[in-house]
Amino acid sequence: MTMYKLMAIAFIFLTLIFSYIIVSTFHLRRFGINLADIALPLFAVEIVLVSAKFYTHSFLPHYLLAMSILSLTLAIRQIRKRKTFSFRRFFKFFWRSGFILTFFFYLATVIAAFLAS
Repeated sequence: MTMYKLMAIAFIFLTLIFSYIIVSTFHLRRFGINLADIALPLFAVEIVLVSAKFYTHSFLPHYLLAMSILSLTLAIRQIRKRKTFSFRRFFKFFWRSGFILTFFFYLATVIAAFLAS
């Protein structure tokens, strides 16, 4: 179990490094793609893997609920602030803020795995 915990911590850094290398190597910034755009799905998969390894149930439903609440909040905020809804603007802001939520959710999952045993 200690090896899995160390791998879970290593995933934090390796995911960010891997995303940075992909963005730099393929020059994805010219398309508006940055580190957060690549790392979000990787962290989401890692949440499922780590929570399934250390707990009886996966944290996927909790993560999806948090992302749904985030999307509703951002949509309501955009409609109230701009009086119109732009899907392009919403999706870009949702994806970038979803990265922050996903990163902290994964961090909380790793911390909970250490505290659980």
